[in-house]
Amino acid sequence: MTRNQLNAGLALGSVFLMAGIVVFAPPVPPASAQTQAERICREQGITPKTEGYEYCLSQATRAIEWGKPEIAYTMARVTADARDSCLESGLSPATSGYKNCMERETHARSLLVFTDEPQYDRDIARQ
Repeated sequence: MTRNQLNAGLALGSVFLMAGIVVFAPPVPPASAQTQAERICREQGITPKTEGYEYCLSQATRAIEWGKPEIAYTMARVTADARDSCLESGLSPATSGYKNCMERETHARSLLVFTDEPQYDRDIARQ
């Protein structure tokens, strides 16, 4: 047996071994909706110790469960924008005023994100 034949045999054996591992290995389960939502919230800077995390997590998890990941990203962005707005207004994260601001801002911003422009069938201003 020549050196080339030995190398070819080892390569072919390795391919069959890897194919066997792939075929008989248990499948990797998909990440849960909550795990995906946690990742999405973290990507927007909303961590478990910050105000708005529970809101972000609940809204993003629900969106993932509905099969709407784009809404999960939108809700995480809404929470991050609300946080930024409350911090820019000078509120300290450890205060009740900050918590109230977060509740108001996340609610108002989520309503604005999913509100469609009204459609009129005629120009009502010229009546």
